[in-house]
Amino acid sequence: MSDEWPVERLRRRRTRPRTPWQRFRRRLRRLAGDRRRGGLVVGGIVLLLGVWVCWVLWSTSQALGEVQTRAEVMRAALIRGDADGARRAMADYQDAAETAESRTGGVTWSALELLPVLGDDLDGIAVVSGVLADLGRDGLPPLADAAEEVSGEAFRPTDHVFPVEAVKGLAAPADRSEAAFAEARAALAEVDPGSFVGPVRNRFDQLEELVDGAQRTLGSTYRAAELLPRLIGADRPRHFLMVLQNNAEARSSGGLPGALTLISADRGRVEVVRQADAADLGASEEPVLPLTEEERAVFGEILGTHPVDATLTPDFARAADLLRARWEQRGGAPVDGVLFVDPVAVSYLLAGTGPVPVSGYPPVTADTVVAAVENQIYRLSEDRGAHSDYQQAVAKAVFDAFADGSGNSVGVLTGLVRGVQEGRVRLHLTDPEEQAEIAGTDIAGEFSTDAGHSPQVGVYLNDAGPTKMQYYLKYGAHAFARSCTGGRQVIAGEIELHADTPADVGQLPPAITGKDFPGVRVAPGHQLLVLYLTTPVGGTFEHLTYDGEPLGSSAVPFAGRELSRVAVSLAPQERHRVSFVLRTGEGQVGDIELSVSPGARPESSNATIRSACAVR
Repeated sequence: MSDEWPVERLRRRRTRPRTPWQRFRRRLRRLAGDRRRGGLVVGGIVLLLGVWVCWVLWSTSQALGEVQTRAEVMRAALIRGDADGARRAMADYQDAAETAESRTGGVTWSALELLPVLGDDLDGIAVVSGVLADLGRDGLPPLADAAEEVSGEAFRPTDHVFPVEAVKGLAAPADRSEAAFAEARAALAEVDPGSFVGPVRNRFDQLEELVDGAQRTLGSTYRAAELLPRLIGADRPRHFLMVLQNNAEARSSGGLPGALTLISADRGRVEVVRQADAADLGASEEPVLPLTEEERAVFGEILGTHPVDATLTPDFARAADLLRARWEQRGGAPVDGVLFVDPVAVSYLLAGTGPVPVSGYPPVTADTVVAAVENQIYRLSEDRGAHSDYQQAVAKAVFDAFADGSGNSVGVLTGLVRGVQEGRVRLHLTDPEEQAEIAGTDIAGEFSTDAGHSPQVGVYLNDAGPTKMQYYLKYGAHAFARSCTGGRQVIAGEIELHADTPADVGQLPPAITGKDFPGVRVAPGHQLLVLYLTTPVGGTFEHLTYDGEPLGSSAVPFAGRELSRVAVSLAPQERHRVSFVLRTGEGQVGDIELSVSPGARPESSNATIRSACAVR
């Protein structure tokens, strides 16, 4: 037996509690140890639960992000007339939406909605998931069906006759889809996202914006689909005045009014009845319609006395009324509407029809028509009559090709849609009730005096030469929202202009440079522009600069806005930059609509700019 045994035994004896107090303290220590071990177990369970909740939130957010992506892919496919692509995108959308809905349903998710902090987020995600899944079942299939009808050539005209019944049938799917999106919008409106955490709030805002935009577009589409049969004369004979604007001589609306084409529509049959040139209407001694004091101050009497200057105003409805009034005053047939187009929009149309023969002239194509109409005819002849004859011949030839159903109807419709989006195709109807049916659509091109929720910023160019030199003008505009305070946004923007004049500028004929034209204000090859900048309704300019140098205040009131005029003089290859800072009206917290005069080059600076008031 070891000598150490008594010592070890003594130590063990010393550790045993001999009094009640010692025994009580020992029990406390044991209980504390049990609690620590229990706390670790509970903490582990809570950690695992948190990880699982985060995974569910992340995976659901990913599914919702995929829903948004597929919706945007489907929208793009519909715009370009790709029925198969739209159908595939819809199937992907439905899969992603059903995945998100399945993850946010059931007892487990309902229990999670009771959690503090995240409960509201989980409830909101569940609502959004259900709404988007419903749209996949009820809102999108009618759109895909309609796209297949269009791509199947169901609406193609033949020998100048549109299939009226097929056109009428377009309204039904638009109505069904719009109703589904309206229900979705109402359901989302009942959700209060104020307590959502940042990422969830961002996703909610993006999806709500997507649904809102789709519902508004579909509402406009339904109204247009209801109106379209009447526009092709399903109810009674109608007449429309088509105005070909020449971008080579800039106007706020896009270009100088040139070739005028009177079109008749009766029970689906559309035909060219008469053609003229806007300049041939001549000037009137007094404005054809009473002008407002603001119009007189900004544009002068010529807005109402000279038909070629009716488009100085960025208000398409006003320009249409002025042109229509002078047309009818000079003995033209009463018209039911005025349709504006420009050669760039015609080129988009020709991408669908293919080359079009022009009586007495070479054929025009998508690649040649802009140069031919806006520049080459002026190089070939100094005779204004020859210019008018050619431009009218092109307008008639392209319209006839469209009315004959030439080419690919999807390509034609895609070209028209692009022209509308870029502000190159606009329609104003004489009947106020019919005009109200297209109100809010891009093709209406409204210059509203209603402050509304979304501020509209305008950048409009007008030639003051007068010349046809804007064929060589490159320009673009961009803007962004700096801040949002008290329901008003501060918006900054910039316009860049470049006179990309050719090396043979000295050889350009007077028909282009304006040389020898009465009242010409520029040297041959130079350009003089008047740039109109407009704030949103109720807005104010804060700052204007020209090539970095401050400009004095030139703002005047116009249609509830402030309008600033900036003169821009451009020598060949010269560049200038105009910058602005403005403040919107009160309550204009929505996304900003930037509207820019379309020019002689494809594309457009028109844009929707994210609001600074939006949660990021």
